[in-house]
Amino acid sequence: MLQYIPVREELFSPELGTYVSYGIRAVLASGKEAASVSDVSPDFSFVQRLADLCTSEQLSPIHLHDVVEDAI
Repeated sequence: MLQYIPVREELFSPELGTYVSYGIRAVLASGKEAASVSDVSPDFSFVQRLADLCTSEQLSPIHLHDVVEDAI
């Protein structure tokens, strides 16, 4: 079973300086990372809802980038 989890990231941009954003990581039952997307959104609630949806639908990790792109 795959679990999608939000990941807090501290990132840097020349325009913004240091900022906090959240990515999504797909984790296999073994604990191994299957896929990840960095810097999805600074809105934790949005990323949490998207991660929960991906988990409940058991999204294939190969589609994670596309789903994130469509969601934002």
